[in-house]
Amino acid sequence: MASEFRRGSLRNFFLATSCEGDARGASVRRMLTPPEDLAPDQVSSYLHTYWGLDGVQVSYLPAGHGSHNWTAVASDGTTWFVKAMRRGPDSDFSQATLQTATAAHQAGLDFVLAPIPDHTGAALRPVSPAWQLALFPHVEGRNPDFGSSERVLVGEILGRLHSLFPLPDCALRWEPGWFQPELKQVLAADLDRPWTDGPYGERARALLTTSVSGIERLLAHSDRLVARLGESDDPYVLTHGEPHEGNTMLDTSGRMHLIDCDAMMVAPRERDLRLLLYASHRRPRALDNTDVVAAYQRTAGPIEARPFVLELFRAEWHLIEMARYAWLFGGPHGETAEVRVRWEALTQYLPVTQNWPELGRGRLTS
Repeated sequence: MASEFRRGSLRNFFLATSCEGDARGASVRRMLTPPEDLAPDQVSSYLHTYWGLDGVQVSYLPAGHGSHNWTAVASDGTTWFVKAMRRGPDSDFSQATLQTATAAHQAGLDFVLAPIPDHTGAALRPVSPAWQLALFPHVEGRNPDFGSSERVLVGEILGRLHSLFPLPDCALRWEPGWFQPELKQVLAADLDRPWTDGPYGERARALLTTSVSGIERLLAHSDRLVARLGESDDPYVLTHGEPHEGNTMLDTSGRMHLIDCDAMMVAPRERDLRLLLYASHRRPRALDNTDVVAAYQRTAGPIEARPFVLELFRAEWHLIEMARYAWLFGGPHGETAEVRVRWEALTQYLPVTQNWPELGRGRLTS
């Protein structure tokens, strides 16, 4: 039975979650520089203490999405991938989702790139008051091209993931409305004060202020879709959460893997099928899904995606992104490359009608 998840702070969810944007391989939330309070020799020491790796040499990878990453080479020549995340109120969420990935891998889903448990069996190891680490096998490969037939391979492994039974006991169960209360609070109370704690604050406040009507319409549309979902008896399945190009990997032998499984939850299957079929966070791309759907059904069974649930998860993602960026720009922030691309990302979601033109014409039905 899936576990319940109590939502934590928006700050830590923002820091912990992964790729945003167009879901076409290049994420905009890269961690470009190593953290000042986690030195390479500390990472090496933690890998020895908790995973028994000797003589580890680590090299920082400026490719994380909300986490900091290193490659690690041990004295025996083995290569590993290390992910570091800041500890906070949502650490239990990350521990549960990564533990779920490990359970799925141990249940036979070897395409799930899951953490290597430490000597206590933990998938995510707290190593200091500020940091927690996860250790992964190093896979040589590349992200697939979702505009090509390589997306068929993703459909096959998602079908296998969605067929897993029994579900891991540690798996969290998705609930609708993530961070919508926080977004509603911003709309109701926070836009009347100056946002002067960083260079993008006032620009973000102005963009949100002029977009209030569209955001409220999208919230109402999401509520209608959630109500319709409540009338459905389709079973929930184990989902990855963000199986786009950046979170899948085609290895050098031609096998497809699911990576970055730190949002793995029990949910409607459309949580994954949205990105498989749309190949975009913002709006569907004009792609032929015939072979992709056939590949998915070969492993999952004769199941059709429900269009209204696909749209529910698209709306949910957009609203989460708005809440994330409202939090970021409403508080202290600097003029950095990372912050600049986050500002550019916000402008991809607002005004709302650029991705939901039907809302502007008042014709959107649920």
